[in-house]
Parts: sequence; structure tokens; C-alpha cells
Amino acid sequence: MEDRAAIRKLLLRSRREADAHMETIRTADPLTYDLLHEELYRYILVKFLLTDEDRPENDSFADLTELSLAKSMKVSPALVEEFDTAQSCDGATSAMAKKVLLYLAIQRALRIELPARESATVKTMHDVSRMVWNALYENPEFAGKMQE
Repeated sequence: MEDRAAIRKLLLRSRREADAHMETIRTADPLTYDLLHEELYRYILVKFLLTDEDRPENDSFADLTELSLAKSMKVSPALVEEFDTAQSCDGATSAMAKKVLLYLAIQRALRIELPARESATVKTMHDVSRMVWNALYENPEFAGKMQE
């Protein structure tokens, strides 16, 4: 029972922290790319139940996603990659599903639409940030306060 309570507490704290990072992005004026990148990165870390220490040195979004899966499954990232290649009947891996759910959460929180083709080719965290930055630029709510 205690484990359940601890997990619930962790998830609630994660949700509050994630909301705070999105609120910082929504209310920033001016909104700079550097601020967006840092707050979005922290948002993703929190959503993936990771910490700053978990940031991959190579800035890889795939590595970050696999690390999140590994931690939640309590296995090594190498095992996640090995087992995740066994695709489901619809062809989606766990890492792909996790990324899609993250993109949906970002879209909902910022009221933007991310381009499907571009989201499929994202390699780094800067790619994620640039994709979100470009989508924000299309949103009248943000366009006037964005500053490179």
C-alpha cells in the first residue's frame, strides 16, 4: 500500500512541476529560444520522471526516451532497445508511443500543432525545441512576444 501512495505522490509532484514549466513558457515575455529550450527540456525530464543528471551528453531525444523507459521498467537502457525492437502488431515501439504521447501533451499544454513529418525525424532535444518554437511562432498568442 505504501508503494502505491509513494507512486501517486511522485506522479502528482511530477504533474505540478510539468505544469509549472509550461506556465513559465506561456507567460514569458519576451519568450526567447534559450528559455523555451531550457523549460521544455525540464518539462520533458519531469514528464519522463528523470532528473537533470539524466540528460544525455549527446543531446539525443531517443536516448532520453529509452532511459525513461529503462527506469520505469527497472532494466538497463540496452535491454529496452533490444526488447523494443520486437514491434507490436501495429508496428509501434514503446519508445515511439512515449514520444507521441509527449508530443500530444506539449500540443495540449501550449495550444499548438506540431508537424507530424517533422516530429518523426527529431533526433536531438534541440530539434524538439526548434519544432515547438516554430509551432509557437504560428500561434498568435505567442508570436508577438517571441524573441530570437
